[in-house]
Amino acid sequence: MKHEKVGRNEPCPCGSGRKYKKCCWGRPQPAATPQPIPSQTLPPFEVREPPRDQVPPEVLKQAARFAHQSLNPGRTSRYGQVRPEIAMEFHGYRFVAIGSKLIYMPADRCRFFTDVLIAYVPQLFGRDWLEQEIAKPPDERHPAMQWRVKGIRYMNAQPKLADGAYSALPTGPLLAYMTLAYDLYVVDHNSRLDARLLGRLKQKDQFQGARHELFAEATCLRAGFQIEHENEADRSTRHAEFTATHKATGLKISVEAKSKHRPGVLGRAGVREPEDSLSLRFGKLLNDAAAKDAPHPLVVFMDVNMPFQSGYRLLSRRPPHPLILQALDRMRKEHDGKDPINLLLFTNHPQHYTKDEELAQKPAWLTSISQMPLKPARVDVLWALTQAANLYGNIPTELPGTAGNAKTTAGAAV
Repeated sequence: MKHEKVGRNEPCPCGSGRKYKKCCWGRPQPAATPQPIPSQTLPPFEVREPPRDQVPPEVLKQAARFAHQSLNPGRTSRYGQVRPEIAMEFHGYRFVAIGSKLIYMPADRCRFFTDVLIAYVPQLFGRDWLEQEIAKPPDERHPAMQWRVKGIRYMNAQPKLADGAYSALPTGPLLAYMTLAYDLYVVDHNSRLDARLLGRLKQKDQFQGARHELFAEATCLRAGFQIEHENEADRSTRHAEFTATHKATGLKISVEAKSKHRPGVLGRAGVREPEDSLSLRFGKLLNDAAAKDAPHPLVVFMDVNMPFQSGYRLLSRRPPHPLILQALDRMRKEHDGKDPINLLLFTNHPQHYTKDEELAQKPAWLTSISQMPLKPARVDVLWALTQAANLYGNIPTELPGTAGNAKTTAGAAV
């Protein structure tokens, strides 16, 4: 991954407006209140979203032109069927379009797309959330804030490249943070980031499930689907996480995201279990997903939440582990010999199990596409979801309109 190094006396990349040494490296000082943005005199904020009527007209024209770019097949094979990055420079500032909004940063602090992602999560989660997390002891902070601080420290310790940037293979915390930021960006840039989901992501005790749902949404978008959230106010029936419609075929699917909770992991209370004592039972979570009686063919994203070696042993087995086969067989018997789940996608993203400066380890996945589904669906469309899930960890580096934007370096799983 590439990014610009942050000096101790420069603005903190978290977006707080303070010097780095006074923010993520130490106890915070009171932050200045953000001011409205005049169209011709932009203050040196690290990242801000200006009111639409105060954006220079030249920037809006450029953004509109970039928004109609066609998808490049080479890019699609690496990042999926999502909109390209949209960025332009104006009077020393880099403007970046994310969905229907624009954010901006000083151009010399925003040379790479990864610079945007580093600053994006605090901008999205809000100043109050940021202030509260910085004030906590490091071990009590939200997982995203812990990953962020560890990742920035690691990147700032790397040697400078000839072009003045800093580059390194990602550690577990750095990749965990950047993939969170990129999935947020993909959903925000290509769909509608649900306020309910964003609220859950900001809560430490709800973060794990919300993070996996975010991964499921981003994967569907990369596979060429549109997202439609369920009406949570309707209590007359249980809902799937969301409905996804395949743009090329019109196929609608109901999507459920389930993640295995483990004590002492991803913000959960308790003491982490020994690796040889981890539960391999997922039947209850699968039964809960199937019990919602979704209106469309059902796709279940199942996060096993295990360290690298354990997850790899579980998901690399051919045929699948007996406990997985038994759970599927039980559900089939309960539905008159038919599978209630059309596509079951097991994944393991073990970045949060690595040490602070340990390089990130490869994710693992296992897919099961039913041959006897309760509700038929095109297998090729379901398989596209599996292929899109395999793009997790591929993150663009370059921004349009910057030097070297003809190449793209993957801040990817190693």
